[in-house]
Amino acid sequence: MSRCCLIRLILSASFVVVGFNFPTQSFAMSKGYDGDAQVVLKDGVPCFFAILDADDKPSRFGQTLVVSINRGAVVWHIDEDRGLAAMPGDESLCVKYGLGWSSGKVLVEPVPLKYGVPYLADIVTKRRYRAEFCLAKNVRNEPFLTKWASDGDHCLDEPLNEADKPSLWQRLFGK
Repeated sequence: MSRCCLIRLILSASFVVVGFNFPTQSFAMSKGYDGDAQVVLKDGVPCFFAILDADDKPSRFGQTLVVSINRGAVVWHIDEDRGLAAMPGDESLCVKYGLGWSSGKVLVEPVPLKYGVPYLADIVTKRRYRAEFCLAKNVRNEPFLTKWASDGDHCLDEPLNEADKPSLWQRLFGK
């Protein structure tokens, strides 16, 4: 065997051996937000809030709420740039889609939400809170919230919240 061919063979073999000897570690990836936001239906409209940390008071640099299609366009954006009013921290104070909150300014007018589309809602104060949701209709043609599929490209029939789960009567008789 010629010296050139022998060197190629040794190099090829070493690449194979080295390739198989690399450790197969997985590295943790950041989820891109600090906590979970919440979305519930109020009067058939998604309503957003976040369970804020005790030190997450209104930021003097402002707060924002952005709703967007997963991997897509922003469908609503409100911003409060002076920290005058606290971001909603419970369901009773939630921000209804399209309405805003007292000192917020609309930066992107709300677009009607579509059924079966995965949406993200980001609430940003000093921290970022995120909710993932889809809008669906039940057997009585009423809106309810569902979860995303793990690929984030489509929606599941699984209710997002306990309140959206049908009762045994509804599952049996559809009423």
